[in-house]
Amino acid sequence: MRKKIILIGAVTLFALGLLTSCDLIEECGTCEMVTEANGIETRGAPIPYCGDELKEKEDQGAVTVGGVTTWWECN
Repeated sequence: MRKKIILIGAVTLFALGLLTSCDLIEECGTCEMVTEANGIETRGAPIPYCGDELKEKEDQGAVTVGGVTTWWECN
């Protein structure tokens, strides 16, 4: 009886983990900030984004301030 209760609890926790996962509900991707100054391009570390945050990063255009241009590049 005890094994059956533990098995049911483990299956329930596993199912709840799958249902709340961002990957199953929303589109996810990684974005990195790219900076270009004086012809030299520097890339930041890739950061994972999902849903509206990913869409926001993909829609942002390049910004140039004082000869330094930055933009987000997403995969």
